[in-house]
Order: sequence, then C-alpha cells, then structure tokens
Amino acid sequence: MTSFTITIDDSLVPGIIATASLEGISPEKVVGAYATSMATKVCQDLKVGPYYVGPTPPQFNPDGTPYDPNWVDPSADLEDNGTVKSND
Repeated sequence: MTSFTITIDDSLVPGIIATASLEGISPEKVVGAYATSMATKVCQDLKVGPYYVGPTPPQFNPDGTPYDPNWVDPSADLEDNGTVKSND
C-alpha cells in the first residue's frame, strides 16, 4: 500500500473531525477513505488501474502513464531476449 503525507487547509479540519465523530472513526481514517474514494473515481473516469479497458481513445496505459502503443506490462512473462512469451 502506498502512503502519502498531505497538507489540509486548517479551515477544513472541523469537517473531518465532525465526520470522524459521527462515524466513530479516527480523522486519519476519514481522510484515508476520502482519498481512496477520490482515487477510485479518477481511475474509473480515466480507465486506468483496475478499470483499464483498453486505450479507447488512447490516453493512458493501465499503470496510469501516458499512452504508448509499445507499452509492455512490466509483470508480463518475458523471454530471455526481452520479448513476451507466447502461449502457443
């Protein structure tokens, strides 16, 4: 899991604290839930990450990098010469 350090405007902190109080969780968990929700929506909107459905229209690769028609999944099983193994 990736972690980030963020800065939130002091004027917004009461809303986070109130939400945490209403939900019975820590303010850190509220911020984490907000960040996860936002990241999920962005992935859905831009069709990256787990929502990648192919470059139609080409914008981004599954990992979120700008579209490259020569992109190869870094987790793909490669031959010794760097080409992707075929399933034949």
